[in-house]
Amino acid sequence: MVRVTCMRCHRSYALTNEQIMRAVEESHGTKHKHFVVSCPYCRTPAKVPLRSIHQAYARLEKLGLWTAAPATEGRVTVSDEALALETDAEGETKNPVRREES
Repeated sequence: MVRVTCMRCHRSYALTNEQIMRAVEESHGTKHKHFVVSCPYCRTPAKVPLRSIHQAYARLEKLGLWTAAPATEGRVTVSDEALALETDAEGETKNPVRREES
């Protein structure tokens, strides 16, 4: 989780795992040092250091939440262990739900 504070409205928010994954994918092979995100409250752009994003991504990989796909595809996927299938009373499978780990 990467915490960001907006310089305009001074509200704090966290980047989602999907935003972290997208930032890592887009920054791969570039010399950029920041990733630009918009504040969810006032839509003001904010620069987030890629170093902290890469550290958060490494923590997610260590927890087993993200695994890297083959280098030819250049995509990152959710690991099977990170998903738990939700079932209803009849035993039918619903949409996959992420398991909360502490």
